[in-house]
Amino acid sequence: MHSRRNRKNRCNRKFRFSFPEKRINRETKQKFRDFSMKIIATILTGFLFLFASCQQQGHEAETSRADFLLHVKTQPVVRGDIQDTLAIYGEVVLRQEAFLASQFPGRLTGFSLLMGDRVQRGQAVGTIIPATREALLQVSPDVPEELRPFLKEQIRPIPLFSPVDGTVLQVYRHSGDVVERGEHIAHIARLDTLDILGELPVRWLPALRQAGKVRVEFTDYPHPPLQLSLTAISGKVDERNQTVPIRLELKNPAGEFRPGMRVRLTFPSRVHKNTLLVPRSALVEEEGVFSVFVLQGSKVEKRQVATGIMKSDWCEVLTGVREGELVVVNKAYSLQDGMEVIAE
Repeated sequence: MHSRRNRKNRCNRKFRFSFPEKRINRETKQKFRDFSMKIIATILTGFLFLFASCQQQGHEAETSRADFLLHVKTQPVVRGDIQDTLAIYGEVVLRQEAFLASQFPGRLTGFSLLMGDRVQRGQAVGTIIPATREALLQVSPDVPEELRPFLKEQIRPIPLFSPVDGTVLQVYRHSGDVVERGEHIAHIARLDTLDILGELPVRWLPALRQAGKVRVEFTDYPHPPLQLSLTAISGKVDERNQTVPIRLELKNPAGEFRPGMRVRLTFPSRVHKNTLLVPRSALVEEEGVFSVFVLQGSKVEKRQVATGIMKSDWCEVLTGVREGELVVVNKAYSLQDGMEVIAE
């Protein structure tokens, strides 16, 4: 009996020795904890990376969308006064001119004028040798010597004199040429005083008389604008065009202006007070129809407008917009109705 009990105790001791609790010691538990923390950290890192990627993609998409939208500038519709300006085109012309010519046919001699030369009225500029005198000179060797002076006295050379003070604009004939009676030899004109001529619609006559002065701008000549007084209005109206010629005196002491120069003539007309105004750059013209783009939130609305007085910077708007509304003032021709934009 004792031997059986001892055998059982030995078996129990063997079992405890093979699977003791102390084998799961602190070191094993620590390793298990470290392994679990690594797994959790790996999972969290993955979630954070995925979240950051989504955020970055969303930001990039938003940035890309913002870059795609058109950036525009706007200004409000305001009320103010605007004055109409009437404009016509004119030309600088000569006031006093003359054509040098001979009253007799013959050969031109002693003539040396060139384009640009200045001459005085009554200045001798050449001589016309009549054809009969030339014929007599050719036969004079056969005429008795005592009669030769008599023949020369009968048919004298004809001197040419400048008819006006001025500048030679063009030369048509030269010394040695044979000219006919009345044929132009040179064109001479005064350049110290010129005229500006224009054709004015008759309906603008009251406004021009009221203005008195006209602003003159040279279209192709770099010169500051001039303010000139109205010199004369023709007494005859062009029945077909319903225009009347007007004339302005242009002083030219320095000789900087020349006939043939084109000018733009403007003068003020009526004034519209407390009217709706938009910047001229806001207007979009399509086949004579004007529109503007009005900012509505983040989008633009295209509206057709009726225009009144137009200036270089502002335009009167009769219908289509209200005071205070924002209109796009740049890139208007790149917009479409309902387009989303970014207003700066």
